[in-house]
Amino acid sequence: MTTASDRGALLDRSDERLKDRSGAKGAISGFLDRVRSGDLGSLPVVVGLVLICTIFQTLNPVFLSPNNLVNLLFD
Repeated sequence: MTTASDRGALLDRSDERLKDRSGAKGAISGFLDRVRSGDLGSLPVVVGLVLICTIFQTLNPVFLSPNNLVNLLFD
């Protein structure tokens, strides 16, 4: 028979195995946890590419046009 303290241990919500990390919310939460712990992964590369594309698009409005992107892909 279980006692009140056993039921409290069984319902421990801080146990990592009980946390639901599925779906988009779980993926975002996991990503933010990794970034907070210092594991940046590919984040600096993605930010750099966005920055470069923004600068080139500002200097030349045709940079992100479909024709230019195809030309960049094949060159």
